[in-house]
Parts: sequence; structure tokens; C-alpha cells
Amino acid sequence: MPAFQITDRIKQDVRNARMIGEFTVKIGAQKLPGIIWGVVSKIRSSVYPESALRVRPEESVPATIHHEVTQTRSVEPCDGYDLLTGAQVVELLSSVDLTEAQSILEYECTHRNRALVISAAESAITR
Repeated sequence: MPAFQITDRIKQDVRNARMIGEFTVKIGAQKLPGIIWGVVSKIRSSVYPESALRVRPEESVPATIHHEVTQTRSVEPCDGYDLLTGAQVVELLSSVDLTEAQSILEYECTHRNRALVISAAESAITR
């Protein structure tokens, strides 16, 4: 085989390898978000199973507040509540009345269960 034919064949093999590599990367990039989401979903379900009770244990809730907390609440205490961070809810608790603070406490204990927010709501109720 002459030398020029060998170099042309090598060039064609390199072009084919590049095309196959680019195709593989393109397909992999399309499938990657789905693969990552599947792994994250499996991890989330193993760490936070749907059957797990997400209510604060009774021994950590003061006896005076326990009766209000046992009621389940499925409606947000205010519009956009689930979008607020813990610090924003604590700031909100400084300006709400007793009934709103109780509704925030009930909702927080049955849904997000953030210790910072629960503590701030309990102190807002007892003041």
C-alpha cells in the first residue's frame, strides 16, 4: 500500500472517531439530566420516605402548645409561605398576632419541621 493511501486512511479513521465521539457526548449530555434526577429521587426517597412521620416528637413540644400542634394543617398560613426561608419566617413572626403565629406553628410542625421556625413561633405565642 502506498504511503499516501495510508495517510488518507488514517485521516478518515480520525474523522470517523471524532464523529463517533461527538455523537456519544451529545447523546450522553441529553440523557445525563434524567440519570441525575433518577439518582437524586432514589436518594431523597431513601432519606425522606413518604411514610415517615414529619411531626416533632411530643416530648420536645411544651405542654401548653401541644394541643394546638396536634391539629393537622394543609393550607399555607399565608400566600407564598413555602417559598420563605427560615430567617424570613422568623422575621414575619415578629409582626404577626397570636392566631397567625399558632397557624404558622401548626403548619411548620406538620410540613417543613424547621427547628428555628418552630422555636420562634413558640416564643411568639408565649409572649
